[in-house]
Amino acid sequence: MLRSLLLGIGFLPALLLAQSFPIGNRSITFNDPARNRAIPVDIYYPGSSSGDNVPLADGAFPVLIMGHGFVMTVDAYMNLRDHFVPRGYILVLPTTEGGLSPSHAAFGQDLAFLVGAMQAENTSGSSPFFEHVAPATALMGHSMGGGASFLGAANNYAIQALVNFAAAETDPSAIAAAAAVTVPTLVFAGSVDCITPIPQHQGPMYAATAASCKAFVNIQGGGHCHFANNNFNCSFGELTCGSATISRAAQHAVVNDFAGLWLDHFLKGDANAFTNFSDSVAGSSRVIAELNCISTGLDASISNGAVRVFPVPTKGELNVVGISGPATVQVLDLAGRVMMNERRWESDGRLLLEDLPAGRYHLFIKGVERVTTVPFVVVR
Repeated sequence: MLRSLLLGIGFLPALLLAQSFPIGNRSITFNDPARNRAIPVDIYYPGSSSGDNVPLADGAFPVLIMGHGFVMTVDAYMNLRDHFVPRGYILVLPTTEGGLSPSHAAFGQDLAFLVGAMQAENTSGSSPFFEHVAPATALMGHSMGGGASFLGAANNYAIQALVNFAAAETDPSAIAAAAAVTVPTLVFAGSVDCITPIPQHQGPMYAATAASCKAFVNIQGGGHCHFANNNFNCSFGELTCGSATISRAAQHAVVNDFAGLWLDHFLKGDANAFTNFSDSVAGSSRVIAELNCISTGLDASISNGAVRVFPVPTKGELNVVGISGPATVQVLDLAGRVMMNERRWESDGRLLLEDLPAGRYHLFIKGVERVTTVPFVVVR
């Protein structure tokens, strides 16, 4: 059953939602001391101009960390660069595990490590990304990288969303890891994908995920390799079983539309984007899609201009706007446990959350006529 969810989160300036930015790029190698591991990445970002190593544009931008497919180079994903970076996102593409015997576990750890690494860049005065990285990150991935994105998202409270394309089962199992994924999750599949068929790959992952809000988008006529630009290694794998029956451009358009709305909502706080995503799920002829947003087993509501909370993430103080009339308010964790006891509210107000540990929570608001849940994140 489809259950709508009001997802009021902190809003970045409207400029970042509308302005088109030039694309800058840098190649950086991060080091994970816990694993004694170098992680080279290509980073594309909103630039003050286009080109290599140019300064960033004014503002702070959400981060997309994207895992590549098996023996695929990151230049196959310039379709994502060309769509998302001009819209105000930083795209991080790790180049690790590109050989014939990749470690899926290591790749998932790379994706997870880069979340903190990019946030650290925001606070390093010597970094070109100093004060340009917003506290909002999504893990993404295609094929092998899609499976690895589940590995990286499991029990990961530092990210705000997960999006992947034709995700492949991995070793260790992405399907098993999905049970520990609680962030909003968008799973893309192609109806004629013969490399990672839905019943053995994306279907079980989607079913297993513990995300409080999740969506499955099955692109009709979509294939495995059409999620990326033309790539010899990927296309060679499809030679024995067939490929998409729609054009690559058509498949990219579906990804751009649906993923764009999902990310604009969960990373930029665009409330209208979630409404539009819900409408597209219900009405688009390009996909067969499912949207499930649940909260402690109760129906919630979605309404533009209703309850929202800010800032998100918060370090201890949450402002609540949009409550009208008498309501009771609680804070619940993702398992539905009461973390802050009930309070009676008559109008807008402020919650002090100093005693809550870092993590993801829901504000549970029970009014006279409706129950509303609003997710938020506490950072320390």
